[in-house]
Order: sequence, then C-alpha cells, then structure tokens
Amino acid sequence: MRVANLKGEEAFITLAAVDEGILQLTRFRTPNPAEFYFGKRQLGVAMRDDYGRLLDGRADDLGRIRTGGDSGDIGGLDIVPTRTVALFSGPVKLDDKGEAKITLDIPDFIGQLRLMAVAYGKSRVGSSEHRLFVRDAVTADVVLPRFLAPADHGRVALSLHNVEGQAGDYRIVMEAIGAVALERPVAETRRLAANQRDLLSWTLRAGDPGFGKVTVSVAGPGNFAVKREWDIQVRAAQTPSAIDTVAQLEPGHELALDRNVTAPFAPGTTVVSVALSRTPGIDVPALLRALDKYPYGCLEQTTSRALPLLYYNDVALLGYGPSDPRIGDRVQDAVYRIVDMQISDGSFGMWGPFGNSAAEWLQAYALDFLLRARDQQMAVPAASLQRGLTWLNRTVDRLSPNAQAYAWYVLAKAGLADPGRVRYFQDTKGSEIKGGLAWAQLAAALNQVGEPGRARLAFGLARQRIDERDPNDYYGSPLRNRAALLALASDAGGREGVTQVVASVRERLTARIDETTTQEQAWLVLAARALAGGGDFAYSIDGEARKSTSEPVVINPDQATINRGLRVRNDGERAVWMQVTARGVPRDPQPAAEAGFSVTRRHLTLAGEPADLAQVRQNDRLIVSVSGRNLEGGYHEVALLDLLPAGFEIEAVLNEETVKSFPFLSKLTVPRIAEARDDRFFASFDLGDRPYRTWWDETRRFGHSYHLAYIVRAVTPGTFALPAVNVSDMYAPRVYARSAMGSVTVTPR
Repeated sequence: MRVANLKGEEAFITLAAVDEGILQLTRFRTPNPAEFYFGKRQLGVAMRDDYGRLLDGRADDLGRIRTGGDSGDIGGLDIVPTRTVALFSGPVKLDDKGEAKITLDIPDFIGQLRLMAVAYGKSRVGSSEHRLFVRDAVTADVVLPRFLAPADHGRVALSLHNVEGQAGDYRIVMEAIGAVALERPVAETRRLAANQRDLLSWTLRAGDPGFGKVTVSVAGPGNFAVKREWDIQVRAAQTPSAIDTVAQLEPGHELALDRNVTAPFAPGTTVVSVALSRTPGIDVPALLRALDKYPYGCLEQTTSRALPLLYYNDVALLGYGPSDPRIGDRVQDAVYRIVDMQISDGSFGMWGPFGNSAAEWLQAYALDFLLRARDQQMAVPAASLQRGLTWLNRTVDRLSPNAQAYAWYVLAKAGLADPGRVRYFQDTKGSEIKGGLAWAQLAAALNQVGEPGRARLAFGLARQRIDERDPNDYYGSPLRNRAALLALASDAGGREGVTQVVASVRERLTARIDETTTQEQAWLVLAARALAGGGDFAYSIDGEARKSTSEPVVINPDQATINRGLRVRNDGERAVWMQVTARGVPRDPQPAAEAGFSVTRRHLTLAGEPADLAQVRQNDRLIVSVSGRNLEGGYHEVALLDLLPAGFEIEAVLNEETVKSFPFLSKLTVPRIAEARDDRFFASFDLGDRPYRTWWDETRRFGHSYHLAYIVRAVTPGTFALPAVNVSDMYAPRVYARSAMGSVTVTPR
C-alpha cells in the first residue's frame, strides 16, 4: 500500500476487508477522517434525541421499551453453515516512502470484499476504498440447511458457475462425514461452457447429534482444482433430561457402572459424572452442570449459574478438561451481563435495563453476587457496584421485611450499613419477617455491624423458623431455605453456626436434580461447601489407588469407559456417598404431557387455514401459533421453548401491532422477552397474579391463558423432525406442559 503526500512525517495505516453484503445490509459507510475533521458543517445546529429518558422502564405496558437480541442467553446452534469475512490489520507503520505491506488471510469465501484503508499522522489524515471480488475461476458453492436433527433427510445443493475457467468437463466429488452422510456417493462429471451455471442437489441424511462436514472437490481443464468444505450441526430434536442415583459406599466396598447408565439416552448426547463426598444428597458436579446447561438468562438465573463457581473453580466439576479453563471466563461474563441489566437508578431489570424490574429480593441477590465476585478478584465495574449499593441503601427502608433483611446483610458486607438502622429494623419490623432464611440474613448483618448478642437471637429464630414459608417469596422453597441457612450459618452464627444447624437440615437436603430450581441448585452447592469435611479422601478407580485432599472427588468417564465398566472403591475408613448423574437427550420421543399447564401448537397459512405439514412447499410462509392455559392456578414465571424443524427459518415474531394483519388470530400475550434464533423460538411471560409487591410496581394481573405467534418460511426441501414445544415454570419444574413430536415434509418449489 502506498500513501501520497507523506512529507517525511511518521504515519500509520490500517486496512479492513469486510463482506460487502454485510456492509450493504447495515448501510456502513467507509471511514473518512478528512470529512470528519475538515468537512463543511452547519453552524451550531444539531439534533439530539433524549426521548428515551421520558420513557419509564418501570411503567405499565404503554411506554415500556422492549428489546430483543442475543441477551437472553437461551441457547442455540454451535455452528451455522454460513460464510462472511471481517478482517482488520490494526495500525501498521509506513516506511519513509509512504509504503507498507499488509497481509490478510482471507478464509474460504466467495463474494465481494470492501477494502477500507485509513492513514494518519500528526498533521495529516487520509482514506480510500476498493472493491475486491474473491472467487475461483469456477465457483463451487454449497447450500445447506442451517442444521439437521437425527434421522432428518434434507437437500444439499451445489451451485457451479464457470466464471473465467476453460470450457470442458469438470469432475465433481462430494463427501459427507461425521454426523451427516450422503444418500449415495457423489462423483460426477459435468460439461461447463464459458459462463455457464449449473445447480445440482442430493439428499443429505443426519445421524446422531454432533458435528458433520461436507466437502466438495472440483477439477477440470487447465489444471483447475479447488476443494471447499462446510460444517453442519446435527442438533437433537428433544431437550435433555437427567437421571441421578445416590448410593452409600461403605469402607472397602466397591460399586460398578456399566452401559445401563447411558442406555436411556441417544448416542452422542450423554454426559456422566460420578461424585464421591461425605455429604449425602448434594451432588456438586451434577448441580453445577445443571446450572451450566440451564438455557435461559434472566437476572436470577445468570446470578445463580455463576455464584457457586466463585468457590468451585475446578473445570473437572463441569466435565471440562484441564486445558479448558472456562470457569473464570463464565463468572466474568456473568458479572458483565448483570451489570448490563442495571437500570440508570442503580437497580436491576429482570431481563435487561428496559424490561420489568426484578423483584426486591433479587436486587439484593445480584448485589450479593457482585460483592462476592469482587472479593474473589473478579473484575467488577466499581461505578456500577457503587450505583447499585447506593440505590439499595437509599431504598432499603421501603422494601418488604424479607427483602430488607437481605439488603441489610449485603450493605453490611459492603460496609454501608448503619448499626442503628439495622437494630431499628430488627425491633420494629422483625415481627413481620417470614421464614428462617431472612432471619439468618439479618443475623449475619448484625454480626457484621458488631451486634453479636442480637445476632445470636436472630440466628436462633432462623433455626426455629427455617421451614416457615413466606407466601410472597416466589423464588424460595423449603429446600432452598434449608440449603441457604447452612451456607450462611458461619456468617450468621459464628464458628458454631454450621454445627448448630447441620443436624436439623442435613438429612433434608436430598432432591432430584431435574426437579430443582436454579435457586435451589445454587444454594445447595454453597451448602455443600459449608459441609465439606477435611482430611484425605482415599478411593480406587478400576483398581488404581488414589487420594484427594479436597471434596467432592469428581470422575468424568467417557462413553468408552462406561461401556467397558467403571469400578469405584472406597478405601477410606468412613462411609462415603457415591452420586451418579447421567444427562442426555432421551433415546425415545417423549409423549405429550400436561402438569399444571396446557399447550397447543397450530401451523396456519397466512389466510388462517390449517397447514398440511406433510405437503409444505419450499418458500411457503406459515404462522406458528402457540397457546395454552394455567391449569394449576397461582402465579408462574413461564419459559416457552419451541425448537424449529430443520427446514424452517423464523421470519418474524408477531406482536400486538403486527398481529392486526391476521384478524383470525386471537389477542397475543405480551412477553417479558421473545427471541427468534437460528433453530428455536423462546419467550418468557407471566401467568396469574404476581405474589410479590415492590415499592415501584403494584401487583399486576396477567391472566391464566397465553398466546404467542411467529412466522416461519420453509427454506430447505426434505423430511424433518418436528420437535415438541415445551412450556415450564422456571422456578417450579414440576409445573410444565409438552406437546407431541411430529414431522414436516418440504417439497421443492
């Protein structure tokens, strides 16, 4: 690259190469520093939009800002078979002739790139752009479905275009490996004239869940040869489930695991963890994995997933290898995500800064996590943390008594709690506290502010009332409260705190992991940390003696190990608990089910007629209408997950305005969040009457039925699995509904 008019001064240049198609979609203009710095401007005339500040994010539906995007953390594909390019060189110093050589490694790509160069020195700036076509003399481009599900039959299309190659015979070889396979071998010869286009297609079959690769080789006259490859994912058509078993392993005794552990699950989807601990019923690795795999990401769930990882930072607990230290990154990402949910006044939104405000108790929960993360040397933005603590300190007296107890604990840890105000709260509002957890948090706050006598009194009440349920605590449960009491016992009761409560709650901490909430899972892990004993842990794996000084001991056997059998022996002098959790996608299709909710999914034409899913034509657009009722009554915070068949892509999510174009659809539910992904539709909404009241939000009535809808387009011909739609209470897994699975056939247009 050459820059003119340099005149001997030190200067630098940057070069970007970006897919022109993406730039056109986003209307991106090539950077022009000369225009920015020296361009003609109007005198003193500017327009600024401050309208957003007039909209109260805590207001009712009218005037509430709604946002979408990837912030929901609701899962999706690991890879998508699309290609784009965005490369940037960074600053490169020019030599005394104004020249520089910049090399950009362009990946496998066919299309047009825009080259954008910006040069700058102390007194001069400049820029330029150039379009560059990237292609072979004979282009070979494959069109794949975005994904497939096991046993799907889709079409893979190959587009050939002899742009600049010689006319003649071209040999085409296509292969599919991994999780996909071609219906028949492809090795064909095609005659291509100059500038001739040809479109070929073959059937692609999906195997077990995993990753596949499609490769194409084209060879022809003039020694022309090119080989290209595309990745594609085979995604399960059902959501995972877990089976956990617990057995006591006496000294000198041995237990064996075999392939029966993974038999209920589809091949390639199962993850097995074995944990040895002295704490019965709390399988730390399985709990951490359940949190890690939880597909949603509101304020509570983001906090619950990351909180235990502050204290259990061994990657083996999540089943990762030693070369994959992602726990610190996951905690840090959670910190940033929670900070991104912060509202301008310092409080937090449930799904983001412009949605519904989170419940009072969750405000303190999020700040508790941020304080703990800071203490564990995570990067917590100081301004955000201070703004949140200032908001909590300013509003603490207006919170409900249980939320106040937690808030005083958080403020005391931050050094912001006035002892007089904490004592006053205990004296005037203590009688209104419901349940033992809030009393334990108040006891911990009193200890922090130097009131051990009052703390002992509060901790005694916490032990007495631990199973007393607060009817306004939607996120709590007796299991969560008992686990949290153990986790807080040392802060609330001093050195003897854990000893005082362990006998009363230890044997009542057992629960099936797939029936526990994120709150229960997070506090159970923290309770296990409080219960962990010291001393060496002696055991044997397949006859090989081992010792560990930490608890729990985690074993992550692969499928080959399970197939040949895994023997675990207790070589210690005390009984231990062996907890085995197998998680995967069920081998057999799960039937439709109703347990507190109902769900119905309809596929309609744009005219409102029922669509025949056995005869959908390519490019047809359909409306997917999902509705149901709250059969159990009460209040529920609901997650709806509708996995797409592989041949469909979502075009639009209908809302209160766009649904008016389809008068045959009934009124839609206003969701907290609704997102369209490459392979799924997700929404979260409320049903029933909210049980908790906040100082900024009156109790709202949401009704006991729901209806959401979105539009899909049939893109890829083939026969595809139609997954079930799943609806569940995010904090009561026993309340759910599931539709039946089916199939979709898309015929070529």
